[in-house]
Formats: sequence, structure tokens, C-alpha cells
Amino acid sequence: MKNIIVPVFIILLLVSCSTGSKSTTGEAKISKEKLTASEEDIRNAIEARRYILKFDRMYYGNGAWTDLNPRANFLIIDGRKAIMSSAYIGSYSSALPIHGIRVEGNYEEYEIKRNASKGIYEISLTVERGGDSFDIYLSLGEGGNCTTSVNSLRISNVRYSGKIVPVEEVRLGESGETDSV
Repeated sequence: MKNIIVPVFIILLLVSCSTGSKSTTGEAKISKEKLTASEEDIRNAIEARRYILKFDRMYYGNGAWTDLNPRANFLIIDGRKAIMSSAYIGSYSSALPIHGIRVEGNYEEYEIKRNASKGIYEISLTVERGGDSFDIYLSLGEGGNCTTSVNSLRISNVRYSGKIVPVEEVRLGESGETDSV
């Protein structure tokens, strides 16, 4: 009797494991398709200057890197306004330690270059807030990938990589007013 129970148990275990992984893989593919914006939406967002860069990795020092939470590490470009909130690890010239970059303001010197053969936009901009000035260099792919480099007098150079998300317009009532999300 014991000889029959063990093989039957093993077969049931294998069958249950294989059916569970198939459904999980199918669900993952569907959610990935929903999260990825189309290339046309990304191109339109870049040209309209209305997008969010969600950083998932930070590179600092001599090639060291760390994973980031994209919800808390981002750069928003919306019209003439730039908002950046991201982690920071590196050297700094300040009496107080610097553990993050948080800047909000109107950007200046926004320059955009498109390399159509590679499908990449190269953007440089300067955001000033108070006495701080941040030079931000972006490389945005039409497929949704991005790399960002941030320079300032008070911090050493730091780079980020992540994804680009277009900002969508939302109707605010019956008057036809719109606002960005």
C-alpha cells in the first residue's frame, strides 16, 4: 500500500505545480502588456514635454548600483515644470548629509535632439531652486527605456535608469477643463 501512495502523491504534486505556473505566466504577460505604453504614445509625450521617468536603478561611485522603488524615485516633466525626487548616494559638499535629491521648479535651457535611426531622444535641461542648480541629461528611447544623469555643484554625478510613462490628460467636469495626471 505504501508503494502506491508515494508515486501517486508525487504525480499529484507535479501536476499541481505545473498548472499553477502556467496561469501565473499568462497573468504576468497580460499585466506587462498593460503597463508598457506604445511607442507612439511615448514619442508624443516626449515632444509635448509631458512625461514621467520612473527610476528603478541608481548608479554611483565606481560602477556601483542599487535597485530603487519606482514610486518614490521619479522625474516629472510637465510643460515648463520639472519635479524630481530620488535617492542619492555619493559625495557631497555640505555641512549636512545628503541622502536624496528633491527639486521642483521651472526648467531652463531645455534642448532636445532626436536620433531617428536609433529611436532615441537626447534631452538636456537645467532646473534651479533657490541657490541650487541641477543639470539633468536624459536619454529616452521610444521603446520606453530611459537613462538620466544629474549634476550639481553640491553633489557628485549620479545616474539613474528606468522607464518613461506618458502623462495623460483627464477631464475635470462638464466645463471641459483638463488637468494632467
